[in-house]
Amino acid sequence: MGMDRVTGHRWYPSKVDGWLAFLIAIAPIGALSAVIGAFITGEGLAIAFAGALLIAFIYAGLVFPMRYGISDDAIIVCHGMVRQRIPLADITEVRPSRNLLAAPALSLDRLHITFGRGVAGFALISPVDQRGFLAELVDRAQLLRQGDRLVRAAPAPEPS
Repeated sequence: MGMDRVTGHRWYPSKVDGWLAFLIAIAPIGALSAVIGAFITGEGLAIAFAGALLIAFIYAGLVFPMRYGISDDAIIVCHGMVRQRIPLADITEVRPSRNLLAAPALSLDRLHITFGRGVAGFALISPVDQRGFLAELVDRAQLLRQGDRLVRAAPAPEPS
């Protein structure tokens, strides 16, 4: 976790589960093994190298680095070259989750952030320092703690 001096965003790296790190490591290790094997035998080097390069591009484009930033007005979810902004004003709930859906999270120890309506109105993230992340959200997004979750306070009714 660190503060970006230029933007003022505080960044939280993704927690990484050991079993998931093992699964993520299989493809690059396999690709490297194929390149070494092709180099030794002198056959299929171009194909093995192309496969390894493809895996490197996929990991750099979609996976690493995986981190979450909090600015004055949004949560920024970064994974590879992908950036998603979740406006703090749109967040209605943040709660713990172990949802198995594919998400920019390298752990099943996740936070489910509800910020809109419909199927696409949520994000699953896994910051290492969940307590710090949630505490900062309480401050910046004016969310209220209710047990192990954060919620948006209901607006006060307008006088009639």
